[in-house]
Parts: sequence; structure tokens; C-alpha cells
Amino acid sequence: AQRERMRLLTTAAFDRGKGEDTFGARDEDWQLYKLMSKDNDDDDEQPDSDEAELARLTSRLQEIDPTFVQKVEGESQTSGEVPRVRLLTEEDYKIVIGIERFRCPEILFHPNLVGIDQVGLDEMAGVSIRRLPHEETELVEERLTSSILMTGGCSLLPGMKERLECGIRMIRPCGSP
Repeated sequence: AQRERMRLLTTAAFDRGKGEDTFGARDEDWQLYKLMSKDNDDDDEQPDSDEAELARLTSRLQEIDPTFVQKVEGESQTSGEVPRVRLLTEEDYKIVIGIERFRCPEILFHPNLVGIDQVGLDEMAGVSIRRLPHEETELVEERLTSSILMTGGCSLLPGMKERLECGIRMIRPCGSP
């Protein structure tokens, strides 16, 4: 409807016509005017059906929730009516955790997700292993990667051990433990 209205407006704006302006002389002109007007809501019939729908929904809400109070726009709290207060229940204190449960620990491996320009936990372990002296690197690397101790609260997250092992395994040479 909005697109059609814009099309009609642009057509009317660029249609200069030849001769004098005879808009309104025919009934079709007024139909076009109705289509182009902003109040294209058919004000004659819509309020009745809208009000009936609103009344139906309000009564349905009253059936479902007897404490429901319809707030009218522009109504002030100073009208002398005390607002109804609902007692807090156990539901009000629950926090639903969706996908955040899995995204938050991922920050340990990809800090750039929250705008921190640093390497993750697995890459940092790889950097530390590569900084070892080169004489006995293979032997020390093998001992280090097979004896990593995870401590702290984040180590209790489900799948943390497997995720760290997988990250370190990707950094290590192929075939090494």
C-alpha cells in the first residue's frame, strides 16, 4: 500500500498536464486523492472494528490474568488511583541462559570476539612451547603437552579439557601427541 501511494504521488507530481487544472471535476479524481492521502485508513469503518478487537482482547486478557490493568496512553499516575502491585514469584528471579552458555567460554580461545587484541589460550600455550630452547625441544614439548594441568573455575566448564587439547594438537606438528 505504501509503495502504491508513493507511485501515485510521483506520478501526480511529474504529470504537469496540458491546459488548466481540472482536478476534482470528476469522481475518479477524488478516489485518487483518497489513495494518495496519508490517512488512508478508511476512517469510516476501521475504528469500529479496531475498537471491537481491542475490547475483545482486553476481555480475554482479563479472563487469563485477573490482575491485568489496561493502561490508557496519556493517563497519569496522579489520578488518585493506586497502581496494583504484584508479588514477586520464583519465576521473576530466574535468568534464562541460552547460547551465551557456550559463547562466554569461547572468549578464552578467541578474545577478539569481545574486541581484545590478544591470542587465545591454545595459541598462548603454543607460543610458550615454541619459546623453549631448541636443543631438546622435541622431548620437552612432548613432556609438556602430555602433562598440562588445568586449574581454576574455567577448568570446570564442560568440554574445556577437550577444547584445549584440540587447540594444542592443531598447533603441534602432525603425528605428535
